[in-house]
Amino acid sequence: MRAVFAHKMQKNGKRYTSLTMRFAFAAAAVAALTMALAATILYFTWAQQFDAYIREGLQHTASGAATMLSHSYEANGGWTAQSFMRLPRYGILSGLGLQVIDSNGNIIYDDSFATGATSHIIGSPAGVTQPAGGVVIAPVVAGQAMVGYVRVWPLSPQGLITENDTRFRESSIIAMGIAALISVGAASLAGMGFAMTFVRPIDRIIETADALRSGNEAARTGLYADDTIGVLGRTLDDMADAIQADRNLERRLTADVAHELRTPLQAIQATVEAMQDGVYPVDCEHLEIVRNETVRLSRLASGILELTRLECGSMQMNLVRLDPADVVREAVDTYSILFEVADIRVDVLMAQGLAIKADKDRLVQAVGNLLSNAARYASAGSRVTVTLRSEGGSVVIEVADTGIGIAEKDLGQVFSRFWRADGARDRESGGLGIGLAIVKEIVDRHSGNVSVTSKVGEGSVFTIKIPLAS
Repeated sequence: MRAVFAHKMQKNGKRYTSLTMRFAFAAAAVAALTMALAATILYFTWAQQFDAYIREGLQHTASGAATMLSHSYEANGGWTAQSFMRLPRYGILSGLGLQVIDSNGNIIYDDSFATGATSHIIGSPAGVTQPAGGVVIAPVVAGQAMVGYVRVWPLSPQGLITENDTRFRESSIIAMGIAALISVGAASLAGMGFAMTFVRPIDRIIETADALRSGNEAARTGLYADDTIGVLGRTLDDMADAIQADRNLERRLTADVAHELRTPLQAIQATVEAMQDGVYPVDCEHLEIVRNETVRLSRLASGILELTRLECGSMQMNLVRLDPADVVREAVDTYSILFEVADIRVDVLMAQGLAIKADKDRLVQAVGNLLSNAARYASAGSRVTVTLRSEGGSVVIEVADTGIGIAEKDLGQVFSRFWRADGARDRESGGLGIGLAIVKEIVDRHSGNVSVTSKVGEGSVFTIKIPLAS
């Protein structure tokens, strides 16, 4: 079993790789794209928040410097060198650029003034020396008047970013990367698991199709789910059932025909050979035997063809609304001579005013086959009773005889083709062994059913039920 499964795995390896890996790759790709999109959104959101955080820090620094200058201006009655001595801790010592502009708009302090590097701009208009980068300002107020303002900006991109800030940003990026890898891996595993679950019923369908192609008619998928794949599996099973039924019908037909043809062919062959050998004279009596068997072969072929057409559904039914009493009356009239010759009495009990939808010719044939069967097995002086009545929502046609009856063990085979209660007697009386099978097929095509009850030595009752017309 393992070897067979391994062979199938190897045989279908390309399909396994294709579906499973495609699902896994698709899941990983979706996870990667999702993480990339999330990381991009998070990065820009984080950048905006960090910029706001930096700007808030700049504003806090500028406000602190402006407050200190306001107090100094009020205490000293104006701008003094002492006012600027504490400014470096707000500016260059914190990695920031800081300028103080008076009420006239001129720069009166620059945080690099102590080095003399910007001494040439002191006294210049603030607009001419506008620093680059993000700048925040804070007013310097003395009393009720604004006497100037402080301008602060970062000297470098890392101006207000502390070591903790840097570590936080790096750890955030690393965490996002790890989360992305975990998500992609988990999505890949989930994709492979889903793919294997998804592929399993497909694999079963393919293996079933391969088995059917190899001649294993019993192979079925056994899928019962209500999803698309389950419906596909059930459809394949239904198709396999139909094919198996057709093949069984073909085999049964071949076997039955061979069996039934053998008897008349043997009779013809034996008679002809006896005449050739001089055992029988070549006269009308023996030629009549050959003729009768030939006619029987022709009837048998026609009957088999008709039964086969009924079984496979190729025979069209002309269903019209009609009175079943007309059907019974026509069938009884057709076989009345047969009953007279056999000295069998026929009693007919018919209800009136009933209606069914039926193919009249086929239904007459079905009732006629039951009458022919009754005449064949009833003895001279006996009685056959034909009854037509309604029962529930159906029309009931019964044909009861007082013939030889049928053994209980054989009742299940009565409507099988070529079955006979008494094979020798039936052949002698001209029966083909397919009349009751034709009855069943005709009644089935009318959405009805046919049944039989019987006791050996007492007779049989055949019952046809067909739905009443609405």
